Amino acid sequence: VRVTQATGQRLEESKKINQSLSALGNVIAALTDQKARPHIPYRDSKLTRILEDSLGGNCKTTMMAMISPSADAFGESQSTLKFATRAKKIKNEARINEDIDQRTLLRKYEIELKRLKHELNARGTVENSDHITRLEVERKQAVEEKKAAMTALE
Repeated sequence: VRVTQATGQRLEESKKINQSLSALGNVIAALTDQKARPHIPYRDSKLTRILEDSLGGNCKTTMMAMISPSADAFGESQSTLKFATRAKKIKNEARINEDIDQRTLLRKYEIELKRLKHELNARGTVENSDHITRLEVERKQAVEEKKAAMTALE
């Protein structure tokens, strides 16, 4: 406020932005804390509620910190860099979200059956009966699982 000389509606917007950034800083501090905190304060602002999945969830997140080369903004730039350093320490485990429906499962079993049949045919001349027996057992299991999936699908 001192630097921008903001008044009226612009001042109120600045207050809310600063409040949201402060709440974001609290969330980042909670996520990067060495001892596990039982509560992460995502509900303290709309910004942290929106970013909940990105910050501590199942997402890969890119955060950009903008700084100014101006000497007047040195304190603000330094604060931004500290904030970015804390944010960089957040570790997420991003995984592909997939819902396996019955049809997808059935296709997966059919592919597995084809692979096993092909492997059995390719190794038809091999004397290793243990390997052939194991492949036959796997094939039977895949057939049973396919039947179960078809029954569930029906």
